[in-house]
Amino acid sequence: MVLITEGASTELRRLLSYHAALPRQGMRLRVDELGSLKMAIDAPHLGDAVIRRDKVVLVIMDPPVSARLAGRVLDFCSSDGQPRPEFRLRDKPADP
Repeated sequence: MVLITEGASTELRRLLSYHAALPRQGMRLRVDELGSLKMAIDAPHLGDAVIRRDKVVLVIMDPPVSARLAGRVLDFCSSDGQPRPEFRLRDKPADP
């Protein structure tokens, strides 16, 4: 399953609050045909993987997306040359 950094967790909570998501809703992740990460507020469906923080639904993924993102890290940070932070998927660092 994808790992969520503290920065990503904070921004996901902010977005859910800003868009008045209902208590059982979270951010559904999907990957488009070009490999770009897409997000939409949604409620979990049967079989979905759900990541919670402090009992709050943050991230929802269907099984294929969950498998595709396994071992990846979702972060919210500035990238090279970008003036604003953005969500980024990166590989999980190897264990020492």
